[in-house]
Amino acid sequence: MKNSITIGILVNPRKEQILIPLKILNDWQKNNQTFNVEFLLCTFDSDYVKDQFDFLKITDLETILNEADLILALGGDGTILRSVQLIGEQQIPIMGVNLGGLGFLAETSPEALTAHLENFLQKKYFVEKRSLLQCEELVSREKYFAFNDFVVDKAGFSRVIEIVTHVDGKLLNSYIADALIISTPTGSTAYSLSAGGPIVIPETNVFIINPICPHSLTNRPVVVPDNSTISLEVFTEFKEIKLFRDGQLIKGFTSGTKFKLTRAPFNVNLIKMKEKSFYETLRNKLHWGEDFRNKKRWSYQNGENKSE
Repeated sequence: MKNSITIGILVNPRKEQILIPLKILNDWQKNNQTFNVEFLLCTFDSDYVKDQFDFLKITDLETILNEADLILALGGDGTILRSVQLIGEQQIPIMGVNLGGLGFLAETSPEALTAHLENFLQKKYFVEKRSLLQCEELVSREKYFAFNDFVVDKAGFSRVIEIVTHVDGKLLNSYIADALIISTPTGSTAYSLSAGGPIVIPETNVFIINPICPHSLTNRPVVVPDNSTISLEVFTEFKEIKLFRDGQLIKGFTSGTKFKLTRAPFNVNLIKMKEKSFYETLRNKLHWGEDFRNKKRWSYQNGENKSE
């Protein structure tokens, strides 16, 4: 029976800032006399990480995925998205350490890392389960999954593409557009948001179908239950269309390619330290309720309008 805890560390190899939390973890482990824990570090051949961390064992990704009880993703939301792709169906819990900008998915920061780590080791946490999308190309039967979204795109050409879209076998629309986003609730604050889509609470069991620059002004984002089957058939006048997942290109496909999108049969397990509402996250990350305008403020003392 396994009595120790193994923590895998996955880093963004392009961020020099990863050295900050790595040093924090190394120093913590050096002085640790309370917890039976081992750290396994995958550097992805980062130029910033050498052999300077005596208490973090550098190893390969396969070893981490086979042995880790927790994944620490050091970077930003992009690092968490990549970690999800690497972990796949193993569903190893992930705790994100934000070294980037927005950090919607990351739970902690370098400053709070050791406190949150000890909370995890003392089982003072909860797991938030997030849904994923699965996309199947119907000729090859290749399957892909995405945490944020899939995007069918016109591949850089100046002409729009046609995306014939069915939901549960019923025609929704033949979109004439630059691209089409199929998003999870998690992805509603990513690309879909910048394309005019709604913000959806993560616990909501839905997907968002959102066209980018549709030729018809009446086309708007549509929200469907996540137990739906979304079928796409994509046509272009040019050589190919491209399929992206979570901002990364999968590959190009020929005109007439058909895709089937459903909810993936597994979840992403995000480690959370406390019951923090999604509304609080929105206010903090998007600065809601703050007024950045350089405006005059008026006082109405003694019935007079006076500028401060």
